[in-house]
Amino acid sequence: MTRRRTMEQSGLQRAAEFTVTTLFWLAWLYLITPLVSLLLWIAGVQLFVDEMITRGGLQALIEDLLDYGLVVLGMLVVTVLWVNWNLRHYGGHNKRTHQPQPVSLDELAVASGLPLTKITEIRSARRLLLTFDDGDHPVIRACDED
Repeated sequence: MTRRRTMEQSGLQRAAEFTVTTLFWLAWLYLITPLVSLLLWIAGVQLFVDEMITRGGLQALIEDLLDYGLVVLGMLVVTVLWVNWNLRHYGGHNKRTHQPQPVSLDELAVASGLPLTKITEIRSARRLLLTFDDGDHPVIRACDED
């Protein structure tokens, strides 16, 4: 009577084998990249020579450069016309019909919860340290110049 023992892999073993296999394939691809690059470069040089020199592609390119240049020039003209139209139509005109009123120092003091003297001190200071107290009110201190 023979007892067969089937050994099943755990999920951790499968994950480890998959990771190691993937790493080795990536290492192999990394090491083979210069050879692939060389082969593609040689193929590209051969393709360039075949298309541009043997089949006269260089002459066709030179002939098509005029058409390409006209297309680029057309795109430039359309863009310049569009920018000029936008500047004439929108530029230099303040389209806002309602300008908000400037905030007074008194309104600023009420909104911030600071006394008016502190607001004027803040406005005249060059450097400030801003923190907040437990009630989320600003605590502002003027810093000395370095």
